[in-house]
Amino acid sequence: MTDIFLTTYLRQDFAKKCVEYIRERTKTPYLLTVIDNGGNEELKPLVDRYIPLWQNTGIHFAWNVAASLASDKYFVTSDPDLLCPDLEPDWLGQMIKFMDERPDYGAISMMPHIFIGAVGIDPYDPEEVKDRNMCGAVFRIMRTDAVRSVCGWDLKIEAGRNHEERTICSRLQAGGFKTGICSRIRAYHMFGDNWGYPEDFTPEMQKHNPQLKDYVKAFDNQNAYDPKTWMPKG
Repeated sequence: MTDIFLTTYLRQDFAKKCVEYIRERTKTPYLLTVIDNGGNEELKPLVDRYIPLWQNTGIHFAWNVAASLASDKYFVTSDPDLLCPDLEPDWLGQMIKFMDERPDYGAISMMPHIFIGAVGIDPYDPEEVKDRNMCGAVFRIMRTDAVRSVCGWDLKIEAGRNHEERTICSRLQAGGFKTGICSRIRAYHMFGDNWGYPEDFTPEMQKHNPQLKDYVKAFDNQNAYDPKTWMPKG
């Protein structure tokens, strides 16, 4: 049974919606765990395992907890502001198949419906998985023994944007593993007015670039995408 881990901090509405989509759209057997850095106790009855941390320990510590708890060949890590697609066979089964077929990969993530500050991937590219130096926690499936062999993530509480991805992907690559992003399995990345955080939690406090706020809102329109695949309509 594959572990799916969500790390949460505030953003209750986003996290609840993420969990609902996982429950509705995942048919492959899984165990859903929330590692909560704060503010999401209401998720406890909705998931298989709820782990409250004593303080906001940051993403690195939380993912190291996930790696220590993973009990299968692979485990999935994801931010809670994402919606998985509704595929047949289901997204998790397909991601597992990709890893089974690619034993040289340490991690493969879904493609978010919009990249910010990164080179995009053609959603109709015939190649199922594209090599990339970084893949984020976008329903990212990871090889458990590979992550453990490179000692997981840094022991950091405060870190800049994308530090998590750079850390684990560079370590996996140094350990001889590839990392990649799916071309055609997409997740919808929710943004909202304030990335889902309370209004008094500013973009700077979130480590977001405040200049991107209006830019990303233009893409926060689920009606512009197929609700099953998150591919652009038209």
